[in-house]
Amino acid sequence: MTKIPRVNVHECAGCGLCTIALSEVFRMAPEGKSEVYAPDKADKAAIQKVMKDCPVGAVLWYDDGKKAKE
Repeated sequence: MTKIPRVNVHECAGCGLCTIALSEVFRMAPEGKSEVYAPDKADKAAIQKVMKDCPVGAVLWYDDGKKAKE
């Protein structure tokens, strides 16, 4: 199964770090939180770095709607 990145909007602080690091994958939603709009536009390593750098840990891998074990 393919893992896809998602942003937990309840945890997202809206700092925009992920949107700056990978604007081809992440963007700011009108609510002021980050969202994934093109998960296939970057490789897994680049997305993993954004996950590691997120100050609140809001970017996670999901598989079929459930948090994936990494």
